[in-house]
Amino acid sequence: MRPYIIMVCLFLLCCSGAATGQTINEKVVDALEKNDHEALVSCFHAMADLQIPGYNGNFSKSQASVIMKKFLSEQPVASVTISKTGDNSDGSSYAMGELVSGGKKYRLYFVTKETEGVERVLVLKITWI
Repeated sequence: MRPYIIMVCLFLLCCSGAATGQTINEKVVDALEKNDHEALVSCFHAMADLQIPGYNGNFSKSQASVIMKKFLSEQPVASVTISKTGDNSDGSSYAMGELVSGGKKYRLYFVTKETEGVERVLVLKITWI
């Protein structure tokens, strides 16, 4: 019985997001490439500043979920490339790059910051190039 419990614990540990060691940038890119609005919004702060085609403002997680679900269903992401990352003077970090969807290219920019011990997305911008 004990080996079975150990195997189950190891399996759960290997399958958890924490065990993968993914950075917040990797989680955002992965969620976008999978067109998974729920995984993407799970990376957001309670309130996030969104600037995407058709939407510009500060939105709650539930509002952001509806917005991102609509955007990703209308503009399925084919690829995401991060070209630059860095740190801001206020302790936040940024990533910028390109998002390709249906042959259209968008500029991708997002800002993250650690709050309550967890790094979260504060700003997400997807704009036409």
